[in-house]
Amino acid sequence: MSLAIFLVAATLAATAAFLVIRQELEKRHAVHADQEFRLMAQVYEKEGLTGLAETINTHIDATAGRDKVYRLEDASGRSLAGNFSVSASLPSSGEVSSARLGFDDDFTYFIRSGTLGDLKLAVGISAEDVSEVEEVFIDGVMWGSLLLAAISIAGSFALSMQSDRRIAGIESALQQVNDGHLDVRIPKSGKDDDIDRIATMIDKTIAALGANVETNRQISSDIAHDLKTPLNRVRIDIESAIELQQKNQPVIAELEAIEGEVGNILSTFDALLRIAQIESGARKERFESLDLAKVIEPMAEFYSAYADECGAVLECKIQDGLPPIQGDKELLTQLLANLFENAFKHGGEGLKLECQTRVTEHAVVVEICDNGPGIPAEERENVLRRLYRLDKSRSKPGSGLGLSMVKAISDLHDAKLSLGDHHPGLTVKIEFPTT
Repeated sequence: MSLAIFLVAATLAATAAFLVIRQELEKRHAVHADQEFRLMAQVYEKEGLTGLAETINTHIDATAGRDKVYRLEDASGRSLAGNFSVSASLPSSGEVSSARLGFDDDFTYFIRSGTLGDLKLAVGISAEDVSEVEEVFIDGVMWGSLLLAAISIAGSFALSMQSDRRIAGIESALQQVNDGHLDVRIPKSGKDDDIDRIATMIDKTIAALGANVETNRQISSDIAHDLKTPLNRVRIDIESAIELQQKNQPVIAELEAIEGEVGNILSTFDALLRIAQIESGARKERFESLDLAKVIEPMAEFYSAYADECGAVLECKIQDGLPPIQGDKELLTQLLANLFENAFKHGGEGLKLECQTRVTEHAVVVEICDNGPGIPAEERENVLRRLYRLDKSRSKPGSGLGLSMVKAISDLHDAKLSLGDHHPGLTVKIEFPTT
């Protein structure tokens, strides 16, 4: 199909060029015939019939072949001079075939005819060069088309073979992915063509799939590790309750302990399901244009009162005129609550908490800083994983899902989340893109 379109386009371009050349040649021949007729008319005016006849014969003798033809007749149609015999029905100007002039040639003449007194004069200029241009054009189009077709077919075959090899490479890589090798990547030609771009997108998909598989594996491992202890405690409490029941002793304390442990386990699974729902993107349907100041201010006011009760300090500085962002108010409230509670839980004595906003060229930046123990640089990526807890935090209540929830909500809002050092303490920075 592409070859046919290319050949048609090339033929149309050549045809347009040929028509322009032919039109120019025809115009020149018509002008030449007209000039030749006027020249003979001037000779007739000056030298009369005899001089005109002699001039015509001289021109005929000086012309190679039949490039120019003439016919001079008297009023009765008798030929007085010239080199063609047929003069009936000749137009005053225009193009006629050589056959109408009595020649066997297959080209045409540009004729100019008219009367000079009682005489009739016809002058013709050969258009053989136009016919030759036509023949050259037809031959050129034919051979050019054959050559272009041959080159195109050969090129298409070569490209097809190359594409087949590259597609075979993609198929091989996908088969390896199907076999579980998620670290495989597709080789690229370096040309940045369509196949390279497709291969790059497939590589990104494989990388994302590998990351999801690794995340799920890690989640399964973390769930097994973190829930093993509370489930063991539930089992021990159940066994204790059974023994007490057999001794007809009260079991209310054991049942309350079991209820508490089961409640913690259910809360953990509820948080995991909520994170999964957020990461699916379903909540984006509830996005609206929001002023972050109206989300932060009530949260800061609430936790300021809580800070006063527990001997901590919370300062909030919100820049005026924050540009709107697209977001889910409920989820952003959850994000801030997780960050504040995480700081209060791990900040220790004399906690000072700061919340501030600023505006950059393309984002609204929210920073929450504390003077607590902070998080080591090598652990900052890990704490964003589900159920991951630092060793020093395992003695405190919690599931290790607070920062995972913050990351999920940030990703849903296309916000950039980063953890840094506050010297001392932790800085959590979230950059929300503006609308």
